[in-house]
Amino acid sequence: MEKREFVRLNVELEVAYRVIGSMRDLAGTRTEDASEGGIRVMFPEKVQPDTRVEISIKIPGEEKPVFAVGKVVWVRPDIFGGVYMTGIQFVHIKQADRQRLYKYVVL
Repeated sequence: MEKREFVRLNVELEVAYRVIGSMRDLAGTRTEDASEGGIRVMFPEKVQPDTRVEISIKIPGEEKPVFAVGKVVWVRPDIFGGVYMTGIQFVHIKQADRQRLYKYVVL
């Protein structure tokens, strides 16, 4: 049985991300599910566990995105290929941003 600290719900949100230390531009993707503690996204590349990523999550109807630093905790190839399901745990997120995300995901 899986034990999560936060309830994770299926929700699709726009995400911009960059591996910390990378010189690449921000890349875009969407969440598969989200909670106030982390997100699951599809990345076009395999990002190794423990890698830190900068994340910007667009909440519909709000101008200001939610900003966080996350840590990749697991990676699995998608069954259809070409992308990787990636679980990211937030390691740095302002409490106000965490609450905004929670309100959108749960309510």
